[in-house]
Amino acid sequence: MQNVKLLITDLDDTLWDWLEMWHKSFAPYFDRIKIECGINNVDLAHAFKILHQNYGTTEMSFAYQEMPIIEPKDYHLFQNGSENRKSILHEYYSNKKNNLKLYDGVFDTLNYIKSKGVKIVAFTESYVFFTKYRIKHLELDGIIDCIYSPMGSDLPLSVYRHYETDYWDPHMTIIRPLANDIRKPDPKILDQIVSDFGGDKETTIYIGDKLDRDVFMAQQAGLTSIYAKYGHRSASDEYDMLVSVTHWTEEDVNRERAFKNKSLNIAEPDYSIDRFSDILNIFNYVKF
Repeated sequence: MQNVKLLITDLDDTLWDWLEMWHKSFAPYFDRIKIECGINNVDLAHAFKILHQNYGTTEMSFAYQEMPIIEPKDYHLFQNGSENRKSILHEYYSNKKNNLKLYDGVFDTLNYIKSKGVKIVAFTESYVFFTKYRIKHLELDGIIDCIYSPMGSDLPLSVYRHYETDYWDPHMTIIRPLANDIRKPDPKILDQIVSDFGGDKETTIYIGDKLDRDVFMAQQAGLTSIYAKYGHRSASDEYDMLVSVTHWTEEDVNRERAFKNKSLNIAEPDYSIDRFSDILNIFNYVKF
């Protein structure tokens, strides 16, 4: 077994099911706006796509006041609920919180690896604001030693802030903000992580759910690559809805689907896993 001292992992759809969380919150949100504001499917999807592209993320959907298609006369629908139903925005936030869950075995697996003295570092393309929230909510503060995440944008002035700016800051996990243009599969970020921690590539592994971004990036950086195939679902209704409103370019979407279908010539990952805990049977974890 290969000795592992430094574990670098993706977050969304590798440690938790981001796509399910996103879809179970966004789909009802989209439907309520469509019905209660009287907007057709195509126009509303296009408006969301523009909003998401402006911010470089699909997680700014709550900035509804920046969508010209939604008229000010309808803002009260987002803000005011009734005795029988939450407001549109309250329901959206509740669904995000209630559907954000770690995959089975992730917490115990990370705890075990941590107990062996292994350094656990994450690299995500999700912005710092959303990453902090998820780490605190999922009780991973301190289990993950450090997270590299694009700084992103602050909350729009049109959005009411319920908590102080630092409310979701982790107490033990270090957040290292990156420039917003850092994108997978650039291997430089993995080189930086290994260098920052004084690690050794021979004892470092990288885990992620995308062949074209995660696995390819790890291979280019010379790291052992683990494909979390359970986390990638490009053929699903959830994924189709994401594509219809995503900030990704059409080229990004087509490339990801092509890699998934293996219509492009790519190297195979070093290992593929059906569940996160499978990594316990592949490597020998030793103190960093």
